[in-house]
Amino acid sequence: MHHREDPEDPFELNADPGWRPGPRGGRPDGLVALRMVFLAVCGGLLVVGVVVGILATDADRADGSLSTAAGAAGVVAAGVLSLLFVRFVPVRLDCADELALARSWRTRFFGRVAGAEAAALVAFVVYLLNGTPALYPLGLVFSALGLAYGGPFRATLVRDQEELALRGCPIALVPALRRAVTPDTR
Repeated sequence: MHHREDPEDPFELNADPGWRPGPRGGRPDGLVALRMVFLAVCGGLLVVGVVVGILATDADRADGSLSTAAGAAGVVAAGVLSLLFVRFVPVRLDCADELALARSWRTRFFGRVAGAEAAALVAFVVYLLNGTPALYPLGLVFSALGLAYGGPFRATLVRDQEELALRGCPIALVPALRRAVTPDTR
């Protein structure tokens, strides 16, 4: 591990590569790859919304086995539970070394993404049972909030780096995440 002697950026947060994939060839940047996965998940949730819009044009689609009030209550309950999971997902960042830190951060990231997605997916199932298209956007709001909290944004990385610093961890998170993910570093 190397640190630049920059008092303004002791944890190399300015080494963040952003969201744009680099040039083809060579190993991909691990943080950019996580961000591409994140964007794909977000796109998938939007595609499900398009499917709901298409299905909503078929008035006979709903089987009526669930009332709108019960469906909305279920979506809100799933949304609140998903936000609690995203916020308190039980994966502590491991500061043993750079590889352990990157692995634990990725594990927590994917857990948070799965937890955030759950609200929209429950809303989709409720829509299929109830036929009220507005239930999917309701679930999508909870998913968006969860993704905003746990996504690979600069603010998330800064928050996590501050948490690590408070615990006495001297490892810089951004450089650890930027290492290419290979079979040896998974």
